[in-house]
Amino acid sequence: MKQARPLKSGSVAARSPARDRILALMLEQVEAIRAHERGTRAGTDPEHLHKMRTAVRRLRAILGAVREMFDPGWLGGLRAELDWLGTLLGDLRDLDVFRQHLRAELSSLKSAGRAEGRALLDRLDAERVRARVNLHAALDGPRYLKLLDRLDNAVEYPRVVTAKLSLPAIAAGQFRKLRKAVKALPEAPSNDDLHAVRIKVKRARYAAELAQTLVGRPAKQFVTRAKKVQDILGEHQDAAVAEGRLRALVGRDGDRPERLLARKLVTRQRARRHAAQTDFFEQWPKLKRRGDKAWTTE
Repeated sequence: MKQARPLKSGSVAARSPARDRILALMLEQVEAIRAHERGTRAGTDPEHLHKMRTAVRRLRAILGAVREMFDPGWLGGLRAELDWLGTLLGDLRDLDVFRQHLRAELSSLKSAGRAEGRALLDRLDAERVRARVNLHAALDGPRYLKLLDRLDNAVEYPRVVTAKLSLPAIAAGQFRKLRKAVKALPEAPSNDDLHAVRIKVKRARYAAELAQTLVGRPAKQFVTRAKKVQDILGEHQDAAVAEGRLRALVGRDGDRPERLLARKLVTRQRARRHAAQTDFFEQWPKLKRRGDKAWTTE
């Protein structure tokens, strides 16, 4: 396993526990990206794609949370490339998630709707083929290979400008942003409103994981609760995306039976969104209490 190299004595920033923790977590994500690349290419187990995408997103979030530690230009370029890769992986992953849910929905239908359901799946599979072709082309291209080199160098030779960071303070700051975003939600939040909150939950969780070894049990409890809330909002987002994709799948080309089936499935997605939204507002006070307890002194 690679190790993050210590800064030379003449470097701008000296070693610190915070720096070492950040670089160790960065290394974990880079290794996960490499470990799941082969499985992502093969496509036989969708978990490889899921874990590769998660590692990319987590690495980008970590870098964003501790941005003051690194050279701004160096950091911005690296995060932009991670965003590029994450988008490519996400395009295919979102289709995989939608297909899995659609198959489950269609299996509950009576035989009369099976033919129309098969037609919807065929249209979806055509989209997945295009997304997989695009992803393979990217993974085989020079931009991805260059990114892998940049990630290795980022761990071994990070452009650190200061190692004087407080990881609990960073986690507290991300939690405050989350709390502010939830407080600003309208009475009837839109899909975009809740998706934005989900992103902030994820950032608060990743920042808490950075500080977990220092803060201990309160941070661990916050992370556990944040995962649950993140999953709830993920369910809401999946339903919103599924609703849009169902409409797009039939569009103007779908015949009347397909459109009727899609309309029925859209109604189910709306109910799914409503249930997730209700669940979120029930769970948020619990997460808020955990956050207030973990970061109250920061």
